[in-house]
Amino acid sequence: MDTRIEKMVAHHDWWADTYDDDYFGKLSLYHQVSLDNVRRFVPEKKDSLILDAGGGTGIWSVELARMGYRVVLTDISAGMLGKAREKIDSLGLENQIEIKVADICCMPEFPDFHFDMVVCQGDPLSYCSDRFRAVAELARVVTPGGAVIASVDNRASALKWLRETEDRQAVTRLLKTGEVIMPVPEKELCFTVHAYTAQELRDLFESVGLSVERIIGKLVIGNRLPRFNTNDPSLQQWLFELELANNDDPAFFPRAGHLEIAGRKQ
Repeated sequence: MDTRIEKMVAHHDWWADTYDDDYFGKLSLYHQVSLDNVRRFVPEKKDSLILDAGGGTGIWSVELARMGYRVVLTDISAGMLGKAREKIDSLGLENQIEIKVADICCMPEFPDFHFDMVVCQGDPLSYCSDRFRAVAELARVVTPGGAVIASVDNRASALKWLRETEDRQAVTRLLKTGEVIMPVPEKELCFTVHAYTAQELRDLFESVGLSVERIIGKLVIGNRLPRFNTNDPSLQQWLFELELANNDDPAFFPRAGHLEIAGRKQ
C-alpha cells in the first residue's frame, strides 16, 4: 500500500467514530439528493445483489437493504467497516448485508457479472490508488444492463481547498491534472485526491463500456445559500426541490462540491 493510500486509510479509521454524525448533520440534504439519484437506477427485482464499493460505515448498504436488496459492502478502512458492522447488527440487517475487506482497484474475490448494480458513493474513485483500474473493476463485476453509480470530488470546487494558500504550483497542478491535497484537521493525515471535471468522468466511464445516462452536481443550490444549515423542514424541502430541478444542468456543475455519474453496462 503506497503512502498516500496509507494516509487515506488512517484518516478514515480516525474519522469512523464521527463519520455518520458529520454526514447526516452537515450533509442531510446532500444525502437526500444522492438517494433520489440512486433510486432512479435500482434494479426492479427486489432481491437483486448490489455492491456497495468503498462503502465505509455502510450508509448506502443500509439504505439499499431497507429497500429489500441484498448487499455486499466493501472498504479498505477497518475502522469504517467496524462501525458498519455495529450498525448493521443493531438494525438486524446482518442477513442482507455481507461485509468484506476489499480494494476497489482489485476485486478478484468477485467474478465477472456478479452484481446487479454497483454503488460507489463517498468518492472512492477520487481516493483510490488507480482510478482506471478501479472503474474497470466496477464495470467488470456488474451484470449487462446493470447500473454503476459513483460520486467524486469536483475539480472546480476543489479550488476552495487552496484559497488560503499562495501556492501557485498547487493551483496549476489541480487545474491541469486534478491532483490536490485534501486538507483535514489532522495535518499528518492529509492525502492527495483526484478531483474530476464532468467530461473527464464521462470519458472514464465510457472507456470501460459504461453508457453514461446521467451526471449531476451535489449540491448546486443548497450550499450556496446562507441558511443551508437550518433545520427548518419547509426550507429543506424547498432546497431539495431546487436541487432536483437544477442538479443535472452542466451550467451549475462548477458550484457543486461533488459530481455523481450513473452509467449502464451494455
